[in-house]
Formats: sequence, C-alpha cells, structure tokens
Amino acid sequence: MIERLDRTSIFKLNKTFAAFILEEQDAIYNPSHDYNKYEPEEMIVHGAEAPTLITQAMCDQWNKDRYEDFLKKKDHFETAPIKDKHTGSAVYHLPRAATATSYFENLANAVSELADRLQWKSVLFLLNYSIPWLHQDNDYEPVKKALDHLKRLGVDENFTGGFKASGPELKEFVKNLSWIIRCNASLPTCCFSGIDTDFSASICQYGNLHFHFYSESCQRQINEATKDLGMMEVEDGNCTPYFSED
Repeated sequence: MIERLDRTSIFKLNKTFAAFILEEQDAIYNPSHDYNKYEPEEMIVHGAEAPTLITQAMCDQWNKDRYEDFLKKKDHFETAPIKDKHTGSAVYHLPRAATATSYFENLANAVSELADRLQWKSVLFLLNYSIPWLHQDNDYEPVKKALDHLKRLGVDENFTGGFKASGPELKEFVKNLSWIIRCNASLPTCCFSGIDTDFSASICQYGNLHFHFYSESCQRQINEATKDLGMMEVEDGNCTPYFSED
C-alpha cells in the first residue's frame, strides 16, 4: 500500500523524523548562516562570457531574495530539538551486483525486509526541502520510467509532500526512487523513516543507506538487522557504487 501525504501529515507520524528534516533544512538551505551566504568574488554569472566581479551590494540583494524564498519553502512545524539525542551514524551497502538494476532491486528488498523485521509499520519518504518531486526532468529510460511511476501515484508538477509505503508497493517505490536519486542530482535529499521510530535515513546516489540514530536501542536493532541481511558497513564513510552501470 502507498499513500501520498502532505508534509505536515508526514511530520505528525514521526516527531523525530520531523525534527531531523527541520534541522537539515535550516543547516543546508537557510541563507542567513554565514557559510550559506553569497560573498563578493569573481564568478561566472548566467549568460556572461567572462567572470563578473560580484559586489557586496549584489550579494546583499541575492541573500535577501534567497532568504525570502527560504521562508516560503521551509516547513513550519513545532517539534523538540533532537541534536542532543543523537547516538551515532552508519552507512551500509549491499553485496556487489552485476548491474544497477539488480542492485536497486536488492536494495528495495532490503528496505522492505528491515521494515518488516523492525516493525516500522510503514515507511515514510520525504524530501528534506519543499521542492517538487518532478522538479528535474530526465530522458534516461530508467529515470523516465521512475518519474512515470510517481505520476501514476498522482504526483503532479507541484507536489512537494511525501509518501507512506508498505508491502509490495514499498519495494516498487524504492526501486524507482533509487534511479531518481542516482540520476537527478538537483533534487533535495530524500529521507525516510518508520512510524514513531528513532532514526532518519536516506539512499545516496551509490545506493548506500545512510542512517542517523536517535536512541541506542534503535541503533542496535538496525545494526543487527543489516548484518543479518548481509549488508556491510562503509567504515570510512567514502561511498562508492557496488554495481556496474547498466
């Protein structure tokens, strides 16, 4: 079963997940942080043939415009901060597969198996910023099929909500999602979690699972379950693909 839900409905199903999304959103997209601000320098401006010197006045205007856009796109949801609850992070990969198609199918089975074993009830999927899922088009056939899958679920060009998935539909969704993540780099990170669980996770472009844990018991259960499924931890955090390109 799979349902489309608005962002607030997703947040209500898991407050830890909501807090993680909100903290990521602020850290990555909030232009009021010094490290996110435009600073005067020479850069290539769209349509220009040579580098242009960007002045402080230009930077101030750009930063102001970006902040106004951030206030429109950011989520407004009240939840307690979770930074102090963080117990660790881990990245897992599956055994090597001959092709990306095979690897993504195995990945979908692994996510479904984790959800069943650890009783996540359903798996929640949400982009970490309010950008439409169909924001980036792609003519590569596996990605076109994946985007068509979203459209069959009722996703239109304005949909910025998320999904609640379980059963066979969960596997199909993860397979298609993996292709979108692999090839549509401008899309925000898609995070996932269970209902009322203490973790947030995501799938990177290499098909690895990145977990952030917010309770020791949750961390222990996921570590044990991934080992049982033959998944291995990326010790140095340096992700690489464990498949050949199709």
